[in-house]
Amino acid sequence: MKQVSILLFSVLILTLSKVNAQNNIPHLNKNGTATQLMVDNKPFLMIAGEVHNSSASTIEYMEPLFPKLKAMNLNSVFVTLAWEQFEPEEGVYDYSLVDAIIDNAKKNDLKVCLLWFASWKNGESSYAPLWVKKDTKRFFRVKTKAGKEIETLSPFCEATKQADAKAFGQLMAHIKSYDKDQTVILMQPQNEVGMFQQIDYNPISLELYEQAVPNQLMAYLKKNKSHLKPYLRDAWVASNFKTKGTWKEVFGDTPESRAFFTTWQYATYINFVAKSGREKYNLPMMVNAWIVQKPEDLPGVYPNGGPVSRVMDIWKAAAPDIDIQSPDIYLTNFKKIVAMYHRDDNPLLVPESSAKVGRAYYAFGQHDAICFSPFGIEDAADNFVFTKSYEVLHEVEHLIKKYQGTGKMKAVLQEGNEEYNDVYLGNYKLKVVYEKPNQPSFGIIIQESKHEFIVIGMNLTVFFSSEKKDTVGYIGQVYEGRYENKKWVATRLMNGDETYHHSRLRVFGRTFETTEDIIKETKKEGEPDAYSPATKQKIITPGVYRVITYER
Repeated sequence: MKQVSILLFSVLILTLSKVNAQNNIPHLNKNGTATQLMVDNKPFLMIAGEVHNSSASTIEYMEPLFPKLKAMNLNSVFVTLAWEQFEPEEGVYDYSLVDAIIDNAKKNDLKVCLLWFASWKNGESSYAPLWVKKDTKRFFRVKTKAGKEIETLSPFCEATKQADAKAFGQLMAHIKSYDKDQTVILMQPQNEVGMFQQIDYNPISLELYEQAVPNQLMAYLKKNKSHLKPYLRDAWVASNFKTKGTWKEVFGDTPESRAFFTTWQYATYINFVAKSGREKYNLPMMVNAWIVQKPEDLPGVYPNGGPVSRVMDIWKAAAPDIDIQSPDIYLTNFKKIVAMYHRDDNPLLVPESSAKVGRAYYAFGQHDAICFSPFGIEDAADNFVFTKSYEVLHEVEHLIKKYQGTGKMKAVLQEGNEEYNDVYLGNYKLKVVYEKPNQPSFGIIIQESKHEFIVIGMNLTVFFSSEKKDTVGYIGQVYEGRYENKKWVATRLMNGDETYHHSRLRVFGRTFETTEDIIKETKKEGEPDAYSPATKQKIITPGVYRVITYER
């Protein structure tokens, strides 16, 4: 009888824990100036990667992929789910792929952002089901100025919007029912949306363009007039800030006006889809952008209607059920782009990027990012520096989460011909010099107390000076080390040659020496040759340093 009672009690506890898990679903939470993604009611950094578009198109192909991702030190992955496979016939749903994604991710201790490739992907509509593609009368397409229908589904088609939203709602309801351990923590409806022209020349579109700007948008513009994006504000100022009228009257008969109109339509469409899903399972929602490649590019050169930085405010007004607008960044000016997207009402999340791991450190350390995720992540499986750099991010993620939103954490990243950056923390100015220009040079700097700093990175030299009047700042001690289970372990006290007698911190990184096989390396902490060149091939990955300063 006693054993039966214990068994019943265990079942009750397990049931309650599942109920609590469903109640405490992933959500966003403000912490100081940062917005954090909460998973199991704790901040979660998505140290992530996005797999290729077709990598999860069959169970056979995806199964061996997930252990590889785990071995790369990811804790989360962006995975595609196509509408054409989820609803191959209207009203007939196939859950096998989404279940396999959840099961394989869970087995490898990975969290998931599902990418709903449905009406649009990269400004095209190739992932829509065949029953949608074939019925061009019911699901009509974008028209060119010459009246030709192109392959892209029109954002003005009510039937497509309703069908997409219905399928997405069904997906979200199934995830809620199936994913009891909340492996899926984030959703992205559509991908890099927009059309490669300034406006859809369908009669419905052209008729709406002659009507008044929606009150919802005008109310937003008036409320946020003082800090609108310049691209939008400059178009509005030309009409002396008209507060009512048609799109032409408020913004002029210009490419910008047509772009704002097109953006409003895409954003309201996708918000409808997102809301339909959130009503079934209220996970955070994000959208991503094929960003403007050149400042002089007109709408339509890039997908017109997507959440590019120029029109973020229109998306904020039109799509309240979208939490985050995110940039896909393959351009070289990473720092400038992330600064455009990181706003008080828009936390930074990078869902696609080239696999330059210094970008991850900069995004997390400088902009309190929720996520960094290179695209085609499986291609970086043999990139030793990337894998080890992600490992170090896991080592220090408790610090990153702790100091997000406090103003006590900064980051540096060498771009182009930059030689150094100045960082200010407390009373100290840190001049961070980039070393070894042909190798990655980046880092995160955290001020733990008035005179204690943690520096995580590689190929940097850091000079400390006091900004306090009539005071000189000095380096007192430098330790090289690591964190084990969030506890600091000092592996070397650095002085003399290693710090040039405490005139600077030399962020060597962790050195791996090898002859042929990268797997059979001998790990060493820090550069072994202070003055003379190394005699063996070396691989450098980020290291962790603690600096004690003093003033007099």
